[in-house]
Amino acid sequence: MNDIDHRVIGNKLDLFHQQEEGAGMVFWHPRGWELYRVLEDYVRARMRRAGFREIRTPQLLARSLWEKSGHWEKFGAAMYSLADAEEGRALCLKPMSCPCHVQVFNQRVRSYRELPVIEVEVGHFCALLRAMEP
Repeated sequence: MNDIDHRVIGNKLDLFHQQEEGAGMVFWHPRGWELYRVLEDYVRARMRRAGFREIRTPQLLARSLWEKSGHWEKFGAAMYSLADAEEGRALCLKPMSCPCHVQVFNQRVRSYRELPVIEVEVGHFCALLRAMEP
């Protein structure tokens, strides 16, 4: 079984498939999506019991946020970005959530009594970078 990867298993069990037009992303089938949701619910329940509070941040963000955080310099060439003609700025699909979480944290002044802040985002982010494409 060492020579069988997740794509083969996903197809064999009718969980999901991938195809050229999806650029490496998954097309979930009903059984696979059900399994995904069960696992996601399990993870969420464990995180709640551990004291984490869940947040959600945007998937598409201005390039300026990535420049400010230093991520653009390191990962910018591999990030998916597009021009927002109406706004006159570049937007990027987020490959990670940390700069977004900093934005949530910075929305108000906190007392030391509130620390540590334990927040989590269950992940839908675009981690497939161009550099990873064959």
